[in-house]
Amino acid sequence: AAEKVMRAISEDVSENNNAELTILGVEPLKLVSKIPRVKLREAQELIFKRTKIDHRSEPDLDPNDEKEICKWAKEEHGSNLVFITHYPTKKRPFYTMPDPNDSEYTLSFDLIGEGTEWVTGSQRINSHEMLLDHAKKWGNTPEKLATYLDAFKYGIPPEGGFCMGLERVTRDLLNL
Repeated sequence: AAEKVMRAISEDVSENNNAELTILGVEPLKLVSKIPRVKLREAQELIFKRTKIDHRSEPDLDPNDEKEICKWAKEEHGSNLVFITHYPTKKRPFYTMPDPNDSEYTLSFDLIGEGTEWVTGSQRINSHEMLLDHAKKWGNTPEKLATYLDAFKYGIPPEGGFCMGLERVTRDLLNL
């Protein structure tokens, strides 16, 4: 869904704002057919090989890592954007779905654009029991989350969500 939103933004701006982009001296965002996807640990390994700076055990990318992985995506895939997936379970909120193949990591992502995190999202846990267990493990008081947790007691289909930093997207696309 995040990729579809980015495509819609790119297409809309290209179709409706060429005059403004020309005034600002910027090109519209052009997306490759499929934005590359790389697991966090693989991205950190790529960054280490390229820079010899070792952040391979960190739970997230630092700002310089984000810039470097975007350089890699541009060089290897012709893409200004790259999805980084599978962040450590302990790094993400309690409601983030663990990877069923490796519970140390989550079914989550960040979309890095022009060297900055633009979007973050994940598949969400939809099991009441798992949510309750995770809430406790993360130090939350289930009673304070009762209204949220109650919504899952009778079953909810798999779902996910994401949040986009539109100010970052705008800043980076307009070279501000």
